[in-house]
Amino acid sequence: MDIVSLVVGSLATNCYLLTSGNDCVIIDPGSEADFISTTILENRLNPLAILLTHGHFDHCLAALELKLNFNLPIFVHKDDSFLYRTADKSANHWTGEKALKLPPPDHNLIDGQELEFNDLKLKVIHTPGHTPGSVCLLTDSALFTGDLLFAEGVGRTDFSYSDHKKLLSSLKKIRGLPDTLLVYPGHEEFGLPLYQILSGHLL
Repeated sequence: MDIVSLVVGSLATNCYLLTSGNDCVIIDPGSEADFISTTILENRLNPLAILLTHGHFDHCLAALELKLNFNLPIFVHKDDSFLYRTADKSANHWTGEKALKLPPPDHNLIDGQELEFNDLKLKVIHTPGHTPGSVCLLTDSALFTGDLLFAEGVGRTDFSYSDHKKLLSSLKKIRGLPDTLLVYPGHEEFGLPLYQILSGHLL
């Protein structure tokens, strides 16, 4: 499996195309659907699904256009459905960006679930804290952490629905994973090994 990384939107979200052969899944398409679509077409990729690490607008706002462009199912954890449903309003409030309301998600992401899209295989790990329905997506060699864990620290927990204690529990959960996994967070630097990030922040 290979990973194509795209930085999108005013909040510089990392959107990822996880690929195997010509197949791919789209992780966290936060904005710039045209840019993401063009990248998919230029690389002759066959997108199979849209996976969201959480429901914040900067991770999902391009989902509608990509769903329409490629007829894709959208996956998000049910505990973040309230954020996903209001992503258009949140975008307008925080950035002034005008956006269309997102369609209902097609599937719920469930803790421990094994996702298979042809040769693409990912495991869902529920990691609440930043948001109630935050998840990490695990492959054999990579961990997509959304806004749980960054190269420079951890996700914010000052929202009314955030929970710092749960975030700490989620961090303990991923400490049990192979420490050679490469981490692909929702923002900032990506591709660092898990052990380097965890040891650097004494998490």
